[in-house]
Formats: sequence, C-alpha cells, structure tokens
Amino acid sequence: MYLSLGKAAKEAGVAKSTISKALSSGKLSYREKNSDGYKIDPAELFRVYPKIAKTDAPDDWQLGEAGGETTPYSAKFEIQLAGLKSLIAEKDRRITDLEADRAQLREDRHRLTENWQEERVRLLKLLEDQTGTVKLLTDERSTLVAEVQRTFWQRVFRRKPAMAA
Repeated sequence: MYLSLGKAAKEAGVAKSTISKALSSGKLSYREKNSDGYKIDPAELFRVYPKIAKTDAPDDWQLGEAGGETTPYSAKFEIQLAGLKSLIAEKDRRITDLEADRAQLREDRHRLTENWQEERVRLLKLLEDQTGTVKLLTDERSTLVAEVQRTFWQRVFRRKPAMAA
C-alpha cells in the first residue's frame, strides 16, 4: 500500500509542501509519479519523518465523552509529556550526530589543507629546480657563442667574429 502526498503529510504530521520539498530534493524517495500524484512507500516516509503519536487534545476529549471512557485529565498530559520527551531525546541524538559529523569534516578539511600546502611547496621547489636547469642551459648556450675563437686578423684588428646563422 502506497501513500499519496496528502496522506503521507497527514501520517507524518507535516505539511504537504514539506513532503513535496523532501521529494524534489531527494531526501525522500517515491515509488512512482504519475498523473494521480506520488506513490510514497510508508516505510520510506517514516524513515525520514518518524511516526508521531496522535495526541490532539480536542480529539481525545471528544473520544472520552463519546466512548464513555474517562481517562484522567493529568494522564493525558503525562502521555503527551512522554511523547514530547521522546521527541526531545531524538532531536538531541540528531544534534549530537551532526556535531560529530561537523567535527569530522573540520578535521578532514584541516588534513586536506595541510596536504595541499605540502604539495604546493613540493611543486614550487620542483618548478624552481626546473627553472634553474633551464637557466643553466640557456647560460651554456650564450657562453658557447661568446667562446668562439677569433682568427688571428680578428684579434689584431679587435673585431668580433661573425655570428653563424
């Protein structure tokens, strides 16, 4: 049995727009989408939005009157309080998990930054070494041209040798 968008929102206790946004963002998956709307698996819905206890005060009051059931007034609030405490505990667990994830991400970011800096320094040294090598090669070529022997007459008349093309 699959749920429509409206039924899923009602079961989860959230607005239809919230379910719709979760579907479009990929946070909540659906079986299929056709002209009738979405077909949402209840297990998938309750994975993302835990099932809530239906404890609306007016409904409880009406049921208590019609069914002849007389639940003490404080017992209803204790049930609601227990439900709220469990929700708070779940939220605290989620917050703790998110803080742990954030700490892990910060640690990973720090480690990656150090690795990038080390790699940058290594590459700069490599570039400097290669630049030095190129300079040496360039200098050797210029010294070879300058060391070309002048002929006797060039030395006598202090002329420079003709450059070969």
